[in-house]
Amino acid sequence: MLNLPWDLWLNPIDLPPGLTLETAYDAATGRLQLTVVNNSGVAVAPGEVGVVGELDAPATGNWAWLHGRYMQMDALVRNFGEDSPAGYDGRFLRDAGETRTYVSREVGALSILSQQPSVLLVGSLRGDRFFFSIEYTLDAAETRIQGIALRFDLEAVELAPGERLVLPPLLFIAGGNALDLVERYADEVAEAMQARVPARVPTGWCSWYYFYNRVSEADVLANLSDMVREMHPAEFVQIDDGFQSHTGDWLIPNEKFPSGMKALADEVRAAGYKPGLWLAPFVLNEHSAALREHPDMVLKTLDGQMLYVQTWLGRCAVLDCTHPEAEAWLRNTIRTTVRDWGYGYLKLDALSFAAVSSTLVRYHTPGTTAPANLRRGLEIIREEAGDETFILGCTCHFAPAVGLVDAMRVGPDVKEVWADGPNPSVKHAMRLTLQRNWMHMRWWANDPDCLIVRDTDTSLDEAETRFLATGIALSGGMVVASDDLPKLSPQRREMALALFPPAGVAARPVDPSDGPVPRVWRADLGEGRSLIGVLNWDDTAEWVPWTEILRPGEVAFDVWNARLLPMGDVFLRAHEGTLWQVSAPGKTPRVVGDSAGLTRKDLFARQVSGRLQVRNDAARPRVIAIQHRGQAWEVDLAPGEMRWFD
Repeated sequence: MLNLPWDLWLNPIDLPPGLTLETAYDAATGRLQLTVVNNSGVAVAPGEVGVVGELDAPATGNWAWLHGRYMQMDALVRNFGEDSPAGYDGRFLRDAGETRTYVSREVGALSILSQQPSVLLVGSLRGDRFFFSIEYTLDAAETRIQGIALRFDLEAVELAPGERLVLPPLLFIAGGNALDLVERYADEVAEAMQARVPARVPTGWCSWYYFYNRVSEADVLANLSDMVREMHPAEFVQIDDGFQSHTGDWLIPNEKFPSGMKALADEVRAAGYKPGLWLAPFVLNEHSAALREHPDMVLKTLDGQMLYVQTWLGRCAVLDCTHPEAEAWLRNTIRTTVRDWGYGYLKLDALSFAAVSSTLVRYHTPGTTAPANLRRGLEIIREEAGDETFILGCTCHFAPAVGLVDAMRVGPDVKEVWADGPNPSVKHAMRLTLQRNWMHMRWWANDPDCLIVRDTDTSLDEAETRFLATGIALSGGMVVASDDLPKLSPQRREMALALFPPAGVAARPVDPSDGPVPRVWRADLGEGRSLIGVLNWDDTAEWVPWTEILRPGEVAFDVWNARLLPMGDVFLRAHEGTLWQVSAPGKTPRVVGDSAGLTRKDLFARQVSGRLQVRNDAARPRVIAIQHRGQAWEVDLAPGEMRWFD
């Protein structure tokens, strides 16, 4: 008897003849261990193996937290029995007519109020070789939760007679707080896979969301000049897709970059910023010179034909990262960009295309699985780039990348549109990004994607722009501007600068069961300070009763409106986000709000003998909020201005 949480009994699912599945559970660590054993006299390919447990519990009022394995895959809370959420791609649901099965990848949580404790979490602690999924099956009407299944995809595995395969350990735990369980899971994965977590969250400017692949050297230099003139606080300047002659021909810039990529990196560095470069190192366009010259280093189908995938970069072949020729080519590409050209920041995109199942292709190294090929490619890149190079993963399976990248895009692309179903937009990017806040500064620094604040060349209105800025702030992750900076209005420029530097702390949902994505989020910044964001996902306006959100004695400052919260409820337009700096009760006089930054950068403040001294050390004006003797009020501070309050 395993003595699993919820008194679950787990039984093997459809094992091939000759195989048995051993199970062991350590209640002290919450580790569930599955081992596949070939008891036959012949070799056996297990395919997919797993276990199933019966639940038979009411579904009403209960929910599942579902996780997708890379940035475009859905992440949401499914409140059973409610209308299906709109705008998702739906890969989390398998509707078989008589049953509905919800699928979570690598980790998932299920809440059943009648169980004690009420939340069960299951997750794979290593995702570098096999994919893992958790399935929750309900009846068609979603009135009963019938069972839970755990499945490993053992592609590329063949067990010899008598051979035993110990599968990656599973964390199988129950508790009363879903967020605590998820964060424990993240911590244990981080330890198992030696996660790389940067000392602080970086900031930058990226060419993509204004210039897209039309970007030129002149565009980059114009924005660099603006950054120098305005003393922009970003750390790096990153050139995105559009500099290369073909996808795959990374070392041959096109005619829009006449000075070459090394010269451009030198200019960025001379201006006081760090140069960054975008690459999609695992795919090669069908017309690229790299593919023409190295046809053996890409994946072939089982019948020996070159595998092509359709991407936004065109029809591409995929690198076999286990092939010696691919390794040599990849090392040369990274060595040139990092060592010779001087790009110490790499944004690596389209990585998930390397995760091709061995049931479809033949790898140079037998036994290679989809996640293993992706991870091998990242290992080569990290080895060649060195530990000092900052690597951001994008369009990348999460689990195989832990321990190799410094940051990860955790949601789909933003765009200068509010909503477009599962396609790039503010709404879809933020609703998936925020559901992955638990990864931030545990596995890497989260990248919520770029900040777009312009009021021209966009379909976003002011409310929607505030929503995006609020979501990025609540992520605690990277802040990367992506407008044509010389064209920004002063008001929109100030909105963007308020996020530099980021607070660095990922917010938690106030109510984790508020599906499909919570509306109210809080980040604890320490020393009695918090950030609270309220997001109106709906197409209609709403009133927010802020007194029901704040804790007793707290005071809140509205960052976007540069004022303390009003006496009554807060009005939110459709698609609007509001961001509050919140202070717990404390010694006064004190600063309780600052319009110029979430971290109060360049604001000097100290209490002296019952008085408060403040000084604006920034080059731009700011509005601060002061609290003293039971009162709070706003104060304008000009650059360099000092004030005393008593």
